[in-house]
Amino acid sequence: MPEAKTPWSLTLSEVGLRLEQLRERRGLTQGDVARHEVLRRRGVKIDASGISRLEHGRRRRVARDLVAALLEAYGAGDAESSEILALLGADTTPAGRPRPALWRRNAHLLGPMQFEGFLLMERRAAKISNYEGELWPGLCQTEEYAQLVIARMRPDLRPSEVKVLVDVRMDRQQLVRAGALDDFRALVDERALRVIGDDPTVSRHQMERVLQETEDPHTTIRILPDTIGLHPGSAGPFVLMAFPEAARQVVWVETMVSSLYFDGDADVQRYSTAFTNLWDRALDPAETRQRLKKRIKELEQ
Repeated sequence: MPEAKTPWSLTLSEVGLRLEQLRERRGLTQGDVARHEVLRRRGVKIDASGISRLEHGRRRRVARDLVAALLEAYGAGDAESSEILALLGADTTPAGRPRPALWRRNAHLLGPMQFEGFLLMERRAAKISNYEGELWPGLCQTEEYAQLVIARMRPDLRPSEVKVLVDVRMDRQQLVRAGALDDFRALVDERALRVIGDDPTVSRHQMERVLQETEDPHTTIRILPDTIGLHPGSAGPFVLMAFPEAARQVVWVETMVSSLYFDGDADVQRYSTAFTNLWDRALDPAETRQRLKKRIKELEQ
């Protein structure tokens, strides 16, 4: 089963990944490590479940003494040990930072979907690759379009709650653009060119916003023609994220009741391969701009 929650910290997730690789290189199980004589000699106590949480970035804090003991138990070299220990002092991840006030006030809406974890990691991503089917990505949505989309997709919410999620989405756009992001790739099915709702003006304004976004040097948007037919992305939208301080990439998939977080190599590779394959089959940026201009002109008539 994929994890439903983010790690407490991207850097601690990276520490855990590196330690896991070292342990497996030595051919040790997590139980072996918990009983290792180096840990006993250093007076460090941790059980197998604690090691598992450490390796998967599920601990709020990780003591330097614990990591040093594990590095010795794994026979890590001086250079590798210094590199891993240095990560413990890196305060570059969002987990330890205060949440924006808007998020704090509305945690009851973000929490059930595990969406706050997505927002936290998205702020730290240097590269985001987003595949969407019928909708334009949240990072490119206008307020009126977001209002319509959220209301249609979440009929269980009161109008005031829909407004909250729209505000969060608009706030999210500002935070991500001001963050580490320097490469945003959006891949959208041609179905997104259709009018949603009763007022075509909302869809036209949305496409005008997307056309404007294509002028950003850090943003590339491509449309996937309907002629492609069924493809791996037909299973649903997903977001790939890469980070400046962590080797591990992550994938987010949103369902009707929650959002799921994947960071296993096989899972990430599967989504990454699917995105690259579809990206290469999509209209190039210039063709995408032409399709947008044509559709906007049609909706103006």
